[in-house]
Amino acid sequence: QCIEIAMTSQKPLWVAFLDIKGAYDDVNQEKLWDQLKVYGLGGTTVKFLERVYTENRVVIKWEAETTRPAAIKRGLRQGCPLSPLLFMIYLSEMEKRLEQSNLGFDLNYMEEGHKVNQVLPGLMYADDIVLVSESRETLQELIRICSREGDSLGLKFSRDKSGVIVFNDEKGEPLEIQDTVIEHVEKYKYLGVWLNEGRKYLEEHEENIIRKGKRNSSIMKLKALWNYNRYEVVRGIWKGVMVPGLSFGNAVLCMKSEVQSGLEIRQRSVGRLALGAHGKTPNEGVQGDMGWSSFESREAISKLKFEQRLTEMDDTRWARKVFKYLYMKSLNTRWTNRTRKLTSKYLHTGDGAEQTTVKKGVKEAERKMWEGRMQEKSALTVYRSRKQDIRKENLFDNSLGSALLFEARTGVLRTRTYRAKFQETDTLCAACHNDSETVEHLVLKCTGLRPALPEGVTDLAGALGFTGDDGRTVEKRITVTKRRLEDWWKLSREN
Repeated sequence: QCIEIAMTSQKPLWVAFLDIKGAYDDVNQEKLWDQLKVYGLGGTTVKFLERVYTENRVVIKWEAETTRPAAIKRGLRQGCPLSPLLFMIYLSEMEKRLEQSNLGFDLNYMEEGHKVNQVLPGLMYADDIVLVSESRETLQELIRICSREGDSLGLKFSRDKSGVIVFNDEKGEPLEIQDTVIEHVEKYKYLGVWLNEGRKYLEEHEENIIRKGKRNSSIMKLKALWNYNRYEVVRGIWKGVMVPGLSFGNAVLCMKSEVQSGLEIRQRSVGRLALGAHGKTPNEGVQGDMGWSSFESREAISKLKFEQRLTEMDDTRWARKVFKYLYMKSLNTRWTNRTRKLTSKYLHTGDGAEQTTVKKGVKEAERKMWEGRMQEKSALTVYRSRKQDIRKENLFDNSLGSALLFEARTGVLRTRTYRAKFQETDTLCAACHNDSETVEHLVLKCTGLRPALPEGVTDLAGALGFTGDDGRTVEKRITVTKRRLEDWWKLSREN
């Protein structure tokens, strides 16, 4: 947001990204215990932590060789859930000095006729620090503060992993930290997000997400993944592994619309792959039976929940300062515009319904929009009458019958009647030659398909795997449908 503010207000922004070398490894434990006592932690807690770190030893194993145990008297444990918190406490004095300097990026505004003076020195997340200011001189002074505090704490900054990016100003001379030059860079990866100089400051990150989306969807095509249930495996990996990486930073990042629309296309492609469906299957059917949200609704949940957090946050928090400045100055940044649009689309639906949480509100709005889109598609007549929610189905496997079942559910099974919509062709059933070849005929009436239908079966929706009034499906009936559709496919290919 500071970049957006600088762009909108046409003022310079100097940004220094600092990385602490071997951060956890160089923590002075005695200084950490003293710092904990300053914050009022009782003697019992501090003694417990001291015991945790007492007589820690490490060995190095290489092939068949193991070194003698070596005592560790510095640093924090890697992988310990307490370590990030302890490290932030260890750096708290540095954060305090930065705040007390009253140097940084100007975020002053008027409130009730009085000027509110506030500056943002930067952001700190574990060993990744970013400093911001409107001039080279101010930024250098902030860096000196970090340098002095780093020396006091026994921490060294990494020259190779640090960098400076300048917006709306000439670069000038390089800056220094701990007698080391910090180079000007064209781009920098901060907390997993690429930032580059210029107005299109997310361009590098957007291109990276596009590449990652293509690569991830290609991975889903590897047949090695299909040794198990293709539907379950592809769905699980995409939703549990791929989506988190592609939607990382959703709460704060506002990428161009083409990036998100491209991800939606990739996701639908992966869904069709999992279902074994052809390219003309309706998007609503793919989403409904895969049971996953769109990338836009995921973005809405992230951004609107974060906005809610910001409104409840204490005014002393750095993120809150930026948030309040934006609204007190009525600045329209990409984030404020996007959040406003998502709020209007997903929460202010005008139906009078009151949602208890952002997530529930967005989910319900998405479901209603999904239902609305289905009304426009005649192929989904049966589907929309029986499918009420976007939810995972336990109907699908690796069989041909499974793929044909999905196509039949969504009204796009490639029967002769269906193909006659696009080309001139005979519509008579290829299996029995007694009636038009429709989904209903193949599933419920055709006498030329095997296995034969149980007597008295007339419920098409139930045969296609939709739940009945009791909320259940009949597995044996669905299995019969799959086998009949496989038999039809074989006969139609032969004919």
